[in-house]
Amino acid sequence: MRRVFRATLLTACALMSLNAATSQEYTLKLNVKEGDTFKYRMTMEIDFGGQNLLATTTVTNKVLKVEENGNVEVESASGELIIKFGDQEMPQPAPPATKMTYKPNGEIAKMENAQGPLPTNASSTFFPDKPVKVGDKWSNTTKGQNGSPDIETTYELVGTEKVADIESVKVKVSVRAVNAKEGEGFSGSGHVWIDPKTGMLVKSEMQIKGWQVEGAPMPIDGTLKMELVK
Repeated sequence: MRRVFRATLLTACALMSLNAATSQEYTLKLNVKEGDTFKYRMTMEIDFGGQNLLATTTVTNKVLKVEENGNVEVESASGELIIKFGDQEMPQPAPPATKMTYKPNGEIAKMENAQGPLPTNASSTFFPDKPVKVGDKWSNTTKGQNGSPDIETTYELVGTEKVADIESVKVKVSVRAVNAKEGEGFSGSGHVWIDPKTGMLVKSEMQIKGWQVEGAPMPIDGTLKMELVK
């Protein structure tokens, strides 16, 4: 009888904890200061004409300025890109750094020195203007840069998870081009993990299709992963 009572009590406590977690609200926004630096390891596994290609690099985002209106100016610099095709490795020089200004909700307000017609919100997260909890959904449409189509992104907060010792919120993401020309229909789906204290990316795992990359002879399909490193 005691065992039954104890099991019932533990189950009730677990359900109460679960309900508390799913009902907790998060106010997501960029909350960083000048000089903050976030370094990521980025991995791309690409299906290149039926052949598998692995590309790895590092991306370092440094906060240059936080304006009075809350906008955040960030310099994003990539390291040397290592492309592995079979047993052959082909190092590629690092591209020029890109400067981006984000609104507090994560939306890109300005971008400088962008390379090629990339969908600019593929690596950024747009936050809603009200607190969200597990199960809430929101969306955003971003104007394409450098001739690329507009990108519509939908989000859903699906849970919480500890990543790299950071209690993160896990967000399901779906991306698609809404006014693309024939043959330029970029799309993607996956998850991002966000630090609710800073609003910064902790990890992302995205399946991408039809990604237009400068220098590539055809659109790219594959997996794009980013993870915060210390």
